[in-house]
Amino acid sequence: MTIMRASAEAQTRLLEVLALDTEDIVISRTVSDAHAASDALDTDAEYQRLVREAEEWADRYDDIERRCEHLESDIQFAKARITQDREREKGSTDAKELTALEHEIASLERRIEMLEEQEVEALTERDEVAGTWNAIKISRDSFHDARAAAHDALRSDIEASNRRRADIVSARAEIIASLPVELIELYERQRERYGVGASHLRAGITSASGVTLTPGQIQDVRAADADDVLMCPDSNAILIRTAESGL
Repeated sequence: MTIMRASAEAQTRLLEVLALDTEDIVISRTVSDAHAASDALDTDAEYQRLVREAEEWADRYDDIERRCEHLESDIQFAKARITQDREREKGSTDAKELTALEHEIASLERRIEMLEEQEVEALTERDEVAGTWNAIKISRDSFHDARAAAHDALRSDIEASNRRRADIVSARAEIIASLPVELIELYERQRERYGVGASHLRAGITSASGVTLTPGQIQDVRAADADDVLMCPDSNAILIRTAESGL
């Protein structure tokens, strides 16, 4: 189990490196999840549906608005024509022409009545469409605002995580610089191979694997010098002994 020798203090400081590495892994996953969540917000189906519906109702509103404008224009044209016919009546003495004008005026008045009924219906429909359109726009904008807030929160989390990761890199480098090169190389090698470089022995249980050492293994650990670098038989990480080891 003994690989090399390094002071007990140096070995114990590997737990600080281990803690930083573990935190860095957690932060890395957090950042990755935050980016994924941010990307998901950009492709949210519900928001896209609201955008499409708002556009569809906007087009429907524009169509009805144009119809209302055309009806109003036709009504005003018919009224202007009646006014012209009334003026012509005042200046005419031709019975045939007067009869024709009265027929035209009556026809125009019926047309105005019909157009005004259509206009009322169109205006009512326009109001209903406007209400639905506004409700969808409110939902869309509220969704957008909530999504923007979520984006901001995720961006803030990512920035905070990246700042913490920079602190971890700095703190890790400072600790490593104070430790024996061979010890660090062993730690890094085991970490790369097995996913963890050091394992804290607590009450006979190794933190890297959660396995309790056998009595024979405990005896070997007890027999080793404090400066002996031991390897965990289950995780292949450097076995770190402290007062919590229960030896």
